Parts: sequence; C-alpha cells; structure tokens
Amino acid sequence: MAVHATDGKLRLRDYQEEAVAQTWEWLNYNAGCPIIEAPVGAGKSIIMAEIMRQACEDWPDTRILMITHSAELVKQNHAKLKAIWPSAPAGIYAAGLGRKELHAQILFCTIQSIWKKAYDLGRVHLIVVDEAHTIGRKEKTMWGRFLKDTAICNADHRMIGLTGTPWRLDSGSLVEGDDRLFHGISYRIAMIDLINRGYLVPVVSRPTSLKVDTQGIRKTAGDYNIGQLTKAVDDVIEQAVDDFIQRGAERRTWMIFAPSVENAFHIQKSVQERGVTCAIVTADTPADERERILSGMRTGNIRSAVSVGTLTTGIDVPPVDMVVGLRPTMSSALVIQMVGRGMRLSPDTEKTDCLLVDYAGWLQQHGPIDLIEPPRRKGEGVAPRKECPECKTSLPIHIMDCPTCGYAFPPPEKEDARLYASDLPALSTQIKPQRVQVTDVRYRRHKSRSEKPDSLCVEYTCGLSEFKEWVCIDHTGYARTKAVQWWAKARKPELAGQPAPYTLDEALSRVSELRMPSEIEVKKTGKYFEVTRQFYASEMVPA
Repeated sequence: MAVHATDGKLRLRDYQEEAVAQTWEWLNYNAGCPIIEAPVGAGKSIIMAEIMRQACEDWPDTRILMITHSAELVKQNHAKLKAIWPSAPAGIYAAGLGRKELHAQILFCTIQSIWKKAYDLGRVHLIVVDEAHTIGRKEKTMWGRFLKDTAICNADHRMIGLTGTPWRLDSGSLVEGDDRLFHGISYRIAMIDLINRGYLVPVVSRPTSLKVDTQGIRKTAGDYNIGQLTKAVDDVIEQAVDDFIQRGAERRTWMIFAPSVENAFHIQKSVQERGVTCAIVTADTPADERERILSGMRTGNIRSAVSVGTLTTGIDVPPVDMVVGLRPTMSSALVIQMVGRGMRLSPDTEKTDCLLVDYAGWLQQHGPIDLIEPPRRKGEGVAPRKECPECKTSLPIHIMDCPTCGYAFPPPEKEDARLYASDLPALSTQIKPQRVQVTDVRYRRHKSRSEKPDSLCVEYTCGLSEFKEWVCIDHTGYARTKAVQWWAKARKPELAGQPAPYTLDEALSRVSELRMPSEIEVKKTGKYFEVTRQFYASEMVPA
C-alpha cells in the first residue's frame, strides 16, 4: 500500500501524494464532491488516511466520518490511519466490530450502523466514502437517508469518494446526471500503470473448451436472473472443475466466483472429491468463520474458496494467483472487482501473475479489464442502426425486412453454446498492435457529452483508414499529465523546453508547433482502434 522507510513509518508512494494534493486542489476550486479513482492495490486506505491527517493538521477542529459498507474495511482503514498517524483521534462505530465510539473526532463506521445517527453525530465537516460505487442514487435507502439528514445538520460539509470503478450498473457514471452525488474525478491512477510500475501483477488468460451458456436467460434488475443462471452454471460445473483443477496445479491459491449458494455447494463438493481443500464464503458467513477461511488462504492451509455475492472489494488475500469465473454478469464493475482479487502483490510467495480461467465470458462481453468504461445511463446515446445494402435506407438494428425495398436481412449467426472461453486478452497490453503509415493529421475540438472538459481530437489519416486519439489538455490529474507528455513528444525538436499549452484554446492556436508522425501504432480494443504510439522520422525504429 505504501513504502516503509528505515524509521519504520509508512511513506506514501508518489501517486498517492499526487492523489491527495490534487484532491485538495479540486476541493479548493470546485463546488461539490470529487471521486478519487484508484484500482485494487493502489492503497486507497493510505490516501484516505493522509487526507484525514492533513485536514486535521490544517484545521484542528475538523470532524471527519469515514463510511463504507464493510466492517472489514472499517478495521483496515482505521489501522492504516494509525500506522501513518499513531496519535490520531480516531474511533470506530460498527456493530460488527463491537465498537460504538460515536463522538470520536475521526469516526470510521459502517453505513449499516450509522445511517440513523446523523442527528446524534453533531458537527461533521468531511465525509470520506470508501468503495463509493456502493452508493445508489435513490433517497429511500440507508445511504440516501443518512446523506439527506447529514446535509440538514451540516449544510456546508464536503464529501470525497474513493473507488476503482466509479460507475454502477443501474445508473452509469457516478459523476454524471442531474441526480449525481459526486461531481468530478479529482485524481485517477490507471490499473495498467500500477502493473507497469510493479504495484500489481498482470492477469493472464488461457483458452478453455467451456463457457456458461447465457442465451435466453432473462434479466432481473439489469443483471442475469440468478435462478436461471444457477441452472446454466450447474450444467458445466463438473467439466469446469476438471478443467480448472488441471490448470491450477501449479497455482497456490484459487478464488472461484459463483452466482448462487446452490452452485457453491456443488463446486465445493466437486473440488473436494478431487482431493483439493475448498471453502465457501457468502454474504451470510459469520465474521469469525469468514476470517478463518481468509486466514487459511493466506497461510496456504486452504487451497480454494467459492465466493457468492462477496469477496469482491476490500479483501486482501495476496497469494490468490488464480481466479475462476463461473458467474456471468452484466456488471463491468463487478468483473473488475472479481478479477482484481488476484492482482495484489504477494512478497511471501513466488507469484508473478494471476491466471484468469474465464468460463463466464467476462472478457468476451466486457473486453480487457483495464479498458472497461462506465455503461451509459438510460436514455443516453443513439440507438444502434444499420444500413440496407440494397437501397441504403438507415434502419433500427432490430428490423429484419427493409420497408423501402423489401430486402430481407439474413438472421444473425447463432452463438455456439460451447463457444470457447477465453483466448481473449485480459489486459490491453496483451493485444497485438499494428503499425500504419500516416499521410495527414488534423486537430479539432472534441465536445464533451458530459460535464468533463472538452479535449483535443487528433485525427490521423492513414491511406483509406482514419484513426483518432484524444488529448486532455483542459483536464486535471493524470489525464493532464499524459496530455503534457504527449505534447512534449509531438512538438518540433527546435521548440523543446517550451511549456505545453495551459488550455485547449491555446493548444488549437499552437498546433503548428507539432510534427506529423511517419507512422502510428494502433490496436483494436473491442469494436474500436486505439492509437498507442507515434513514430517520427528522426526516431524511426524497425517494426
């Protein structure tokens, strides 16, 4: 999470310091509540702790609440604050931990325990929310009631959210929409950057001969109906267990995700019959039993565990080096959270990567996990359309007979229920790139469809093809840093040392300073191509 200095104290990593500084800057210059986007392994608890420490250092009377949905996270986050600031005036209010220190200056609490206590808390200046994606937008929930009551008692309080997935299946991006609770991203550190810098292990996938068939399963509350999904998963469990036990032979600790308790017991029985230890953890597993299982996985006494509706956030079991996906889901955030359980560093083992055995079709449905983006809110965007090949009439995608000329569209190819899963790349870095020659470059303003700043759209013409990339000049945080680096590389050598533009308007007025690359490197991610690198005449290297 952080670096231990020679004096034994925790020291923040560079990006953790940047996250704290840029969040204070965001709060100083913006109204509303920001989110810090940081994936598994980024050390969100350290970032939170330093924000709290600085708040109390600068304003000694600051009252802070750290709220989350899990007693385990409350315990972890409280411990990290004490590691950074041993004398912190911190307490805990969580029934699951048997502590109710309501009037501590810095109070770590679960929403389940605190939601009725807004009027008893007294003055609150700052609320910090861990796993902010767990907050829905409806008012008649524990979160909704608590935040409404807190606003009545403390009209000028601020709130900071932290999450690796700032969106929800039911409502899209947490920072978009009139009813949003958060109003911008103050800092973002990407998963692939943490991998490249050695703070996470990469995840790899291997093709399998099996996939859960989700055709015909209805949707309930936006995701697959658990009853029907249970039957589909049950049909492949015996084959899947045979397969992943063989694949996991050289792997130390396995985490298996299933949709239902019924599936979990079937998986456990099958695994144990093959001579491998296997536990089950559900949302109803008692805290002491849950900790016994997790502890056994850390020490190697328990080889595998099946998770049902839990173990997706805030769980620290570093030795996990194989994740088995037997839980198809429409939720891209849930996929990131499940795969992320195997990406933590494990200094005490020989772990170098995490194997994803994807029977659930996660990669096929959602793409490489480091490129997953928020789903659109209902009503956003344009409905997909197609063109009649005979008369060129534009039609809704579901129309099978053209009303203009009568052309009959061929039926869509039926997906093979045994479609092999998954030889698809688990990370964007595993997609093989292509190099193409550039014949022209154009620059224009790209209008944002949200409240985010506009960006510089760079359009590369490559023969008959065109590729685009977006440079976030007007953004803050990591996006701004990347934009400055892009500009430094693209500008003419004789202008080296000049500062990058401070605004998009300035950038558009200075595009004559930029060179046209001889080639660019592109790779296909999902339906689209991403520009990943530029090659200039003076620095060409062989393809």
